[in-house]
Amino acid sequence: MTGWVLILIAAMISYILLAYLEHKKKIDMIDRGLWKPEERKEKPEHRLISGIFFLLLGVALLICSYSAEPDLTGGLKISGMLTIAAGITLVAAYIIGKKSHTAV
Repeated sequence: MTGWVLILIAAMISYILLAYLEHKKKIDMIDRGLWKPEERKEKPEHRLISGIFFLLLGVALLICSYSAEPDLTGGLKISGMLTIAAGITLVAAYIIGKKSHTAV
């Protein structure tokens, strides 16, 4: 159980570090006058690709949970379900964003 907590903490620290470095880069570009807000718009296809990736990763984790050691089975199933939920959310955000974009 401790291993899962450490992995979660390491993932959170990695994400925070990445977000900080991205923010620092943006601030530096603003100071130099190189940043243009229209360049940084995210394409909706990125959400779809990410959603499909997370969906398939979650399915793979669920499949692997049936052949894993009994100690790891519960954690793999929970991780798989959370990853599938993230994938479904990203695909839904893509669909909603695409509908609202075409309505305008």
